[in-house]
This record gives sequence, structure tokens and C-alpha cells, in this order.
Amino acid sequence: MTIYDPLYRRTSRAARVGMTLLRLSQAVKVITASEVSGTGLTPVQAQALLFVRYTKPFLASVGRLAEALGVTHVTAIGVLDGLVRHGLVQKAPSPFDRRVTLLRLTPAGEDVCQRLSRFGHTLEEALAQLDELELEALERSLGAVVWSLREAGVLQVAEPCRGCIHFQENAVPGSPEPHRCRLIQRYLSEADARLACPDFTPAPLPR
Repeated sequence: MTIYDPLYRRTSRAARVGMTLLRLSQAVKVITASEVSGTGLTPVQAQALLFVRYTKPFLASVGRLAEALGVTHVTAIGVLDGLVRHGLVQKAPSPFDRRVTLLRLTPAGEDVCQRLSRFGHTLEEALAQLDELELEALERSLGAVVWSLREAGVLQVAEPCRGCIHFQENAVPGSPEPHRCRLIQRYLSEADARLACPDFTPAPLPR
């Protein structure tokens, strides 16, 4: 008997698709382990580095990392401690709330992120076997699953600002920080707007 037996025993289409997703998750684990080999990192450490690299600096906290990885705060600290020992990440208290610890990459951490620039390329190459219509349908379907899991509280989705319900583009045209986030009441530079936000909430599509 395997851990997948409950799904095998069900015959609905949803169960069969769920089985496929479980198989894909196993493949992704193998792929990520292969793609980080040679960096001296574990897959979860690589994810943590990329989180720091691509998240807005004032949101790249230990707590947010724990949510992104789907682990406890204590586990996230353990992951970070290894990166700090290797000189890849630095911790500093937030200037806005001393209870919050923010994360930033060291120059060595930036170098490792450059080496991880093709992280996920094996999966991308597999998907490239599909045509555009198939990819569009798959993207739409998987997107619905992702947001359902997000609503259930088991998955965090971080995206750049554009397309978020809280984002005001060019609220102050011509300024160094022309955009504004209504959620955190903060003005954003163009560089900030292009980095991921854990609070991203998609705006409803126009009718």
C-alpha cells in the first residue's frame, strides 16, 4: 500500500488530475535537487535565496519567508542560519518595526543567485513541448487551482505589483516613487513595483 492509494481508489476526474499533480510534485523535487547541485545549497536554501532576491526589500522578512516556504518560523530561521553562516544573507531589524527582521543578500548571495538564474528551466523545457493553446488552457486551469489553495490558506502567492487590486500606477507621475500601494500606504519606485509582494491580490477582470 502506498501513500497514494486513497487517490488510486477514487475514479473521479478530479482524483485522477490530483494523482497527476502528485506525480509532478515528485518530479519537481528531483528537478530542483538536480538544478541546485554544485551550488552547495539544498533546494529549500535556494528557494530562500531567491525569495530574498525577488521580494520587495521591506517585505523580505523571516516571517514572510516562513509563509513562502510553507514551514514554521523556527524552521525558516534554521534555513537562514545556514545561509548566514555561508555569508550569503544578512539579517537586520526593520527601520519601521524593530520586532521584524528583514533579510538582504550579500554580494556572495547575489553571485549565487546569478548561478541559479536557470532555476526551473527543466520544467520550462518540458512545458515547451505544448502548443500555445494547450499552454494557455493549462495556465488558466492551474491558476484556478493555485488561487483555490491560496484561499484555503495552504499556499502563498507572491507576484509583482501590476495586476494587484491594491496597486496605483503613476499615482505621482515623474517622482522617484511614482506608484502607490493602498494596502501598506507606501509609495513605490519602478524597481520596487517589479519585485514580488506576498500580499498580491489579483484585481477582478473587467467585464
